[in-house]
Amino acid sequence: MVEALPDQANSTLHPRENFEFIGNENAEISLFEALNGERMHHAWLFHGAKNIGKATLAYRFARRYLGAKPSQESPLASFVDDPICQNTAQNSCPDLRVATRYCPQDEKVKSVISIHAIRELISMFDLRANNQLGRRVAIIDCADEMNEASSNALLKTLEEPPKGAIIILIANSLGRVLPTIRSRCRLLSLEPLSDEKMKNNFPRIDDANLVLSQGCVGRVKVLENFDIENTYKIISRALETMPNPTISSIIEASKLGNDIEKFEIIMAIIENWLSRAASASMGLEIREISPGESANMARLFGQTNLPKIYDAWKNIATLKQQVANQLDKSTAIIEVFNQIKAQIAR
Repeated sequence: MVEALPDQANSTLHPRENFEFIGNENAEISLFEALNGERMHHAWLFHGAKNIGKATLAYRFARRYLGAKPSQESPLASFVDDPICQNTAQNSCPDLRVATRYCPQDEKVKSVISIHAIRELISMFDLRANNQLGRRVAIIDCADEMNEASSNALLKTLEEPPKGAIIILIANSLGRVLPTIRSRCRLLSLEPLSDEKMKNNFPRIDDANLVLSQGCVGRVKVLENFDIENTYKIISRALETMPNPTISSIIEASKLGNDIEKFEIIMAIIENWLSRAASASMGLEIREISPGESANMARLFGQTNLPKIYDAWKNIATLKQQVANQLDKSTAIIEVFNQIKAQIAR
């Protein structure tokens, strides 16, 4: 069984089922104006941080482009009970296809979006559209997870788009998308929300979630389901006692990451902590989650030890890849702490 689909966070609605879009009003208005303009660009590349709402906006746009009845809540809002909206939510809209790293044939998440997935996606354009407008939509989530072969398989369709077709590419890292792909798309950037907007939309958000979500609406909801305030206390307790943390504090932290999504959250917390520690070591003001942690971070690393933070950060990236290749998650978390300890003590 698949632990988590690559285009859906656990315990949250899939973006195709989500009819709420928070923030990035300018991006929504840009799409609305394009939808009502004389000429629609055939390829769009939505880019921004993970969990910021790119896929939610992509489905929101797709529903309206395919002819869903508009409602008045916002420029691209549609009536939930519209047949196109219902079919999209149930993943049964014949004029909408999506390519991800998930392979339905063997129920596994691959390391990249395969050339087979792209070919399956664009084969839809050989079929007759079911909607009265003659339109079809393809979504690639995420474009920075395509390799050279799958990117090249997409290029011809981007160069010679079928009539009535729109291709929406989603990217967490714009720099990892091939220039040949980027140059054929209209770019649309989604930006993190300010603290003020986050608090307005999530009145009960705690300090840990506010800092760690980094202005990403989808991440707030994931962290809310993870008891992030208590989780951060456990992780930071081990980090703040470096280079001599207790074995019990490391083991307690390692037990938190018992599935892939929880593991990734633990890694994100540690990466965020190291990032803020780097700033604190240079004497810069940081957003504290617990009182006094800025001074403690500066004490641990100091301005001359920035390479240590960078090396520790690189090691996390390596271990995340090893977990993807079946390394035990708890073992990987313990190894992260051991490597940070070694870097500080070096």
